[in-house]
Amino acid sequence: MQTYVNEKFLEQRRKFAKWGSYVGFGSLLVGLMMTSRNPLLSYAFLLVGLLGATFGSYVANRYLKEPRADTVFQEAGEGLDKRHTLYCYYLESHYVIASHHGLTVLEPRPQTGDISYDNGHWKHKSGFRKIMQLFGEPTLSKPDRDLSREIEWSKEWIDELMPEDDIPVNGAVVFTNPDVTLHISGNSVPIIAASDLVAHMKQGLKGSPILTTAKQKELRRVLDEIVAQG
Repeated sequence: MQTYVNEKFLEQRRKFAKWGSYVGFGSLLVGLMMTSRNPLLSYAFLLVGLLGATFGSYVANRYLKEPRADTVFQEAGEGLDKRHTLYCYYLESHYVIASHHGLTVLEPRPQTGDISYDNGHWKHKSGFRKIMQLFGEPTLSKPDRDLSREIEWSKEWIDELMPEDDIPVNGAVVFTNPDVTLHISGNSVPIIAASDLVAHMKQGLKGSPILTTAKQKELRRVLDEIVAQG
């Protein structure tokens, strides 16, 4: 599997995370120093500091914290052949595999611990890590709902670019941390660990529409043009 990662996008996020942290901690320090002299202004600086630090931490956790989702997907997809290409931070959705099945949107989640899904209900035994969510660590939220939304957006996007080709779009929720235990039942979308990505692409998509060779080439041409444009 070939992989394209938009390093410009990641570098921009590194700057966002850095400056968010600088503004956040700087404002917190100023706010603490002004507590006795001007409490109202001090509260304002403390609020700005908290927001800035949270923003910087959120960006760092989502895009930069190792192992990054793009790295995990690249390593997990090593068993896929040349018909598969992973595009990270270039397309409508951040992580997309283009193949003979069309586009497969990957919705990553980095959580660890025991995670259960049963007919629309998620449960995550995260323990003390819930406290870290107050400081920008991503929450589990509703990844199946997020995936459905990403698939819808990607379908609208590719239909605008290739209106006559009817490119199919599917997807999967992928847990990227190896220290996760999944208990899944009654799911309407694929929910897998990163280690099962190859099996999903080879076996899980059996029966899905397959693009003609001409459509595969045209899809690859369109996506590679987007990469070339940066």
